[in-house]
Amino acid sequence: MPKPSKVSVRLMGIAVLAMLFLTGCGGPYFPFFEEPPAQEIVSLENMPPGNAQNGQALFMGKAHFEHEGPPCMGCHSVGENGILGGGAMGPNLTNVTADLDQADILGVLSNSGPVISPVMKPIYTDAPLTAQEQADLLAFLEASVGQPEAEREGWVLGISLGGSVFGAAVLGFIYRNRLRTVRRALVEKAQKESR
Repeated sequence: MPKPSKVSVRLMGIAVLAMLFLTGCGGPYFPFFEEPPAQEIVSLENMPPGNAQNGQALFMGKAHFEHEGPPCMGCHSVGENGILGGGAMGPNLTNVTADLDQADILGVLSNSGPVISPVMKPIYTDAPLTAQEQADLLAFLEASVGQPEAEREGWVLGISLGGSVFGAAVLGFIYRNRLRTVRRALVEKAQKESR
């Protein structure tokens, strides 16, 4: 059996150290192995006062959630908030507080009530909302009842088409002489070889 080289021994040692570090020997300083924060379950009785402006900032992503969860606007829209509205993957939440009571909405926000979103649960299990964030979002949703729902499909289509035309124009400008210069070089080379 051949003797391993010094380089392969060093590489194996580095690999073993990396494996030890990645599997938990990094201790509390290695963030990937930390337990997710505990979910704060808010009831109507112990709910802090909500601020609709803070809720709007959280919803739109202008303010970050404490546990770094994604903003609601990535999947949902509310009224005419946002230049292009919000996401279309989740339902429009403009009048959600007219359809669901506060306890059901808090249950969805905390992943703990009788109404649980099967899509939101895995997203916010590792990044749960704090009690204050839940109260602020609820206040924002209550303030949005009756707002007209934005129809921005035309804007999105126009911006997409404009961006495509602009991108094609930029690429055309960058490569405007490419075809001619390549073809000219090939023609000149062929002419020299034929002489």
